[in-house]
Amino acid sequence: LQIYTTLDPKLQDIATKALDEVLTKVESAKDWEWPRKSAFKKDPNDPDAATEYLQGAVVIIENRTGAIRALVGGRDFSQSKYNRAILAKRQIGSSFKPFIYATAYTGGLLPGAGISDGPIQPGELHDANGQPTAWAPGNSDGQFGGVAPAESGLIRSRNTMTARVGELVGLSNVMSVVRGAGLQLKDVPNTPTIYLGAFETTLKDLTAAYTAFPNNGTRRQPYLIERIDDPDARTVYRAARLEKQMFPPGAAWLAHTALEKVLGPNGTAARARSELNFKLPAAGKTGTTNDFKDAWFVGYTSSLTVGVWVGLDQPDTIMKRGYGATLALPVWTKILSQAPAARYPAEKFKAPEPLQSVKVCAATSQLALPGCEAASAAYSIELPTSMIPQAPCPEHNGDVPVRAAIPVGPNDRRRDDNFGRRLGRTLDKFFGGGR
Repeated sequence: LQIYTTLDPKLQDIATKALDEVLTKVESAKDWEWPRKSAFKKDPNDPDAATEYLQGAVVIIENRTGAIRALVGGRDFSQSKYNRAILAKRQIGSSFKPFIYATAYTGGLLPGAGISDGPIQPGELHDANGQPTAWAPGNSDGQFGGVAPAESGLIRSRNTMTARVGELVGLSNVMSVVRGAGLQLKDVPNTPTIYLGAFETTLKDLTAAYTAFPNNGTRRQPYLIERIDDPDARTVYRAARLEKQMFPPGAAWLAHTALEKVLGPNGTAARARSELNFKLPAAGKTGTTNDFKDAWFVGYTSSLTVGVWVGLDQPDTIMKRGYGATLALPVWTKILSQAPAARYPAEKFKAPEPLQSVKVCAATSQLALPGCEAASAAYSIELPTSMIPQAPCPEHNGDVPVRAAIPVGPNDRRRDDNFGRRLGRTLDKFFGGGR
């Protein structure tokens, strides 16, 4: 048999070297507390044994086809044959947040909608049965803020804002998204903790899920074998190139625009531009789990989606402030900066449909009225035509502000409940879920 894989040897070599070079630099710090790769001694009786030094993995998927162009399962195959890219299931943390926001945008929430960044009160979030829970997550920096545009919760990776957006979306719809994204369903908690990525999946599956954003909402099924020919040169197998529409194109575009800003001056991956000299048009999201046990960065150009995971084989705190932007992002930028531009061009992203400037209300994500202006709740935004709301704001009438711009929280349930029901009905139609 002649077996043709999708792997690009040049890109594979770039990814392999980038991962080891960056993590070797991390280990070179004087205060590094873990064993270094340079001091590793292999156990001849157990070639698959876990390593004690810092590990990582890389998956690179071609957006257009879903073909896996590079797959790096660890820093050194001669020292450990365990493939962390496709076998290791690790908690994904904040790297799941884009899927929460894309789902909310599908239901009618708009990027400028006012969401509170204040402390979450016990009972504010609800379980699958609609019962209040005591879970009240804070933000990674220990700080809280006031009402801010919804998309800033994704750009700045705010846990409180994301949990509130997830509450609007509803657990059943989030579970539908996890299923549609091809992520691990076993042991996924049917509780609000899922909003912040408190479940495990593989780097391959998470990277494949991210292909929905550069592909106008369509997830490409990843594959590694292109075709197989028999001894007579007859093709006996050819990859099917499967795909699934996860989000409407307009909703995927709104999530994408926020993910582009993650690499901007106010985003969690700002150092990509300011320190790492990364200049290509791209978008992505950092991910850091509790106690800094896992560091992620998954992002894309117009041609490639690249996922990077960094951590220890036996989960433990990697280092103080071991964020995804500190450990995984430098690997990602190095790979994409060196990827052959002729074969994998990084072109400017194009909206899937015409954009139109419209004035909407931050309180309701509906068309703004004079009362919205008087309440300082109106703002202008460019939206894909399919995402432009069709109804006027129901909260403000004439020139008299009926309600001020809202915080979504336990003391302001009326607007939250009304908007949540409307958003839920739209999501149920798209995802086929129940509330």
